[in-house]
Amino acid sequence: GGGESGGGEGGGGGRGASPAAAAKVSAAAAEAAAQAGELLAAKTAALLVVGDEILSGATADVNIQAAAAALRAGAVALRRVTVVGDDLAEIEAELRLLAATHDLVITSGGVGPTCDDVTLKAVAAAFGTQLAPSDAMRGAIRERLSGEGSPSDARPLADEVVDKMSLLPAGARLRDLPPAPGARGEASGAVQWPLLQVGHVFVLPGVPAFFAAKVNGLVAHLVSGGAPVLKRSASLSTPEVELAPLINRLAATHPAVKLGSYPSFP
Repeated sequence: GGGESGGGEGGGGGRGASPAAAAKVSAAAAEAAAQAGELLAAKTAALLVVGDEILSGATADVNIQAAAAALRAGAVALRRVTVVGDDLAEIEAELRLLAATHDLVITSGGVGPTCDDVTLKAVAAAFGTQLAPSDAMRGAIRERLSGEGSPSDARPLADEVVDKMSLLPAGARLRDLPPAPGARGEASGAVQWPLLQVGHVFVLPGVPAFFAAKVNGLVAHLVSGGAPVLKRSASLSTPEVELAPLINRLAATHPAVKLGSYPSFP
């Protein structure tokens, strides 16, 4: 058996207001911070994982753990994780809910060039706007995927691919992140690719290496978290059933401390 304790966490923007109003407050605060070159103040976060391949079991998700670790290191409490398929209406509905109840929302997946990649369209709908061509994104695509600096054997991209991937929600921002120290290969390339921000929603790719680099860069360079969370753990050989009375008494005596027991079996 084992145990873990941590300080209490809280936050969330716009509590007490309607969901739409709360989302607008958080989005406006994020936009103001971006314009001023300041960090986005965030105590709470939510992660929306998009992909039929996740729900069908065809692909094992590892992005939840990457996001949780990065956010915890940045003193941002990951409060909710939602997984949805490649359904426009479902993605939009979940985004509206998460944006109304969290300071920061991160999405994973659904940003590629194929017909099942509908996350950006859902983000636009959730914010009451439309997709619009972005010259900045078009230039980034041409430069990184089929132009100077791309692999020598890269083929020119089809116009329809570039056209689709350069459509962004109106008002979206492309945020450049510095390369992570010592990053090489996929992780380095992912950080060099611009990060898409719409209000307090950050749209990340679903490919694990790219997602991990992006979420670490996001938390390190664009977000200011709350009070640091203090964590203490103990590994014991005592069966959990024997420790349970002690753990429960400690939890009742110290309600501000989160206690948990995570047994492992041979």
